[in-house]
Amino acid sequence: MKRTYMLTLAWLAIGIGIGIGSSARAASTPTTDQLEAHPWQLTRATDAQGKRIDALFVRGRAPYTLRFQPGYMSELNLCNYASSQYHLQGDRLILENGVVTTAGCIPAEVVEQQRRASVLVNGRPAPTLALDDNGSLILRNTHGDTAIFKPAPLPAK
Repeated sequence: MKRTYMLTLAWLAIGIGIGIGSSARAASTPTTDQLEAHPWQLTRATDAQGKRIDALFVRGRAPYTLRFQPGYMSELNLCNYASSQYHLQGDRLILENGVVTTAGCIPAEVVEQQRRASVLVNGRPAPTLALDDNGSLILRNTHGDTAIFKPAPLPAK
């Protein structure tokens, strides 16, 4: 009886794990080609307690966006422009030699968005990146923050 119960639980766990009846698959580490294919717009961000990080979303402003280009990552739609050299080390996003403009930011919400975006992507150890089964980019940092970015179209030339 106990053995049958355990086998049933095992089969149930396997069924849930492989997503019976769905096309779910595990998150994967993105390649540089996948990151550089398009800009990534922030759609959701939560802290370690699961609370929405409101500071990253400023009403009336375009979404915080990451743009990867060969060897560089830019942070767009903030008060100041930020860019760093980047490379991947496994699933870790390594940023080096960053540059940030120093324009005065008004109002206070925009200042806080800039600060919070910096906390999101900078830190030691470096944040991790993953692509989920919907094609979204998931960034997790050392503070326990999780940010979900959706692919966006490339700007018109």
